[in-house]
Amino acid sequence: MVEQFGFPKGKKFVMPTEIKLDRDAPIRKPGTKFEMPINLNTDVLKNDVVTTFMEATSSPVESKTNPEEKVLTPSYVSKNGFETVKVFRGFTEIKAIYELASEIGGIICGGYVRYMCSPAITVFPAGDLDIYFPSDEAHDDFIILMDEKYNLTVKHENGVSTTFSKITDSEHALFGSPTIQLIKPIKEGAIVATGTMETILENFDFTVVRIGLLSPSTAMADADFLHDEAKHILRLKNIHCPISSTLRCMKYSRKGYWLPPMQVVKLFIDWDNRDQEYRDKLVDFLKQANEGEGLTQAEVEQMEALMRID
Repeated sequence: MVEQFGFPKGKKFVMPTEIKLDRDAPIRKPGTKFEMPINLNTDVLKNDVVTTFMEATSSPVESKTNPEEKVLTPSYVSKNGFETVKVFRGFTEIKAIYELASEIGGIICGGYVRYMCSPAITVFPAGDLDIYFPSDEAHDDFIILMDEKYNLTVKHENGVSTTFSKITDSEHALFGSPTIQLIKPIKEGAIVATGTMETILENFDFTVVRIGLLSPSTAMADADFLHDEAKHILRLKNIHCPISSTLRCMKYSRKGYWLPPMQVVKLFIDWDNRDQEYRDKLVDFLKQANEGEGLTQAEVEQMEALMRID
């Protein structure tokens, strides 16, 4: 009868009778070896050894030692480090800005570079072009150059970033470029927004934004970038604040990205590991904002500081 379902005649058909599920041992099928760890401790989650819930689907492949034996293997396992990826789109729109920033050591990282290098069929554009600088002097020099060369003015500035006005004039030399946002070269708590490109990218949360422009045709990206961006998966590799990361997850979910349950668990674990004073302060701030009482500028800055501390 098994031949009717495509099973080769003469091959031994073995119906699995037992699956052993143990807290500290991998899932095993009699006579086969399955390497996926299922121990959900904090270290495993932080190291991203466990595959995500969505990616834990497995497909049978032939055993190297016994062709008749089918072995389950996980479809994808997260990788460490960075790799070079290709640019597919979007450089023409930022060519002048890229050249100007490069002259003074500025580097472009984040969402817009994701858009440039995304292998996805449906690509979600980025609203901002984030530029990082090696020093306060370089940051300030770029503002002066943008004013002198392109008559572009600053719309908003805070302790973290400087944002230029959106270019709406079709006759402007930079028309078509995204909103330009300069990230100040700060080192506050665990936040690092200056240094080498790899140092900056290691500070980012999602794999799909851990990417920076190396040249007009290449970028440095997280080793999981191509896989996760193609599948629109949000994989966390760095959490500064579980609340701010949750808000970012909500933002990206509206763009069609999906946060697998295993990544949600990381946020819960991070929150549980915070001390009670940190949690109480953050909850109080959010309650005030939600109940319409409003926050003073000092309180807003304190809340933002809490969200930037690992």
